[in-house]
Amino acid sequence: MIKKIIAILFMIGASSSACHSAEIVGIGGKCLDVKGGSSANSTEIILYRCHGGKNQRWEVIDGAIKGLGGKCLDVKGGSSANSTEIILYRCHGGENQQWEVVNGAIKGIGGKCLDVKGGGSADSTQIILYSCHGGDNQRWIIR
Repeated sequence: MIKKIIAILFMIGASSSACHSAEIVGIGGKCLDVKGGSSANSTEIILYRCHGGKNQRWEVIDGAIKGLGGKCLDVKGGSSANSTEIILYRCHGGENQQWEVVNGAIKGIGGKCLDVKGGGSADSTQIILYSCHGGDNQRWIIR
């Protein structure tokens, strides 16, 4: 029941200061994944087959999305340019680590969306920041 409530809150864009650990699932039913399970700064975020590992568990806390080692989902270099890589990085509260969930989209710096590069669903496809267009590669749910 709690997972269903969390999923509904996530999809409608409600924010919460509570900590909710879950998978973030995108196109093709695949998960947002910390590549190779590394908690090192600058580790690439990819789309990958869901397997329930720690590198696919995320906590949405006060606008930040935290993964392995309590590190944050980060827009590399703080850029709002299209195709900027999404990485895992130590949390510092910068604008490039602030995320808002709006109708299933995850919006970051510059109002741009978390995007699966090229719209594909192959394992290891890179996650980037891109202008929001409402495509399936920019739709996210949790479970």
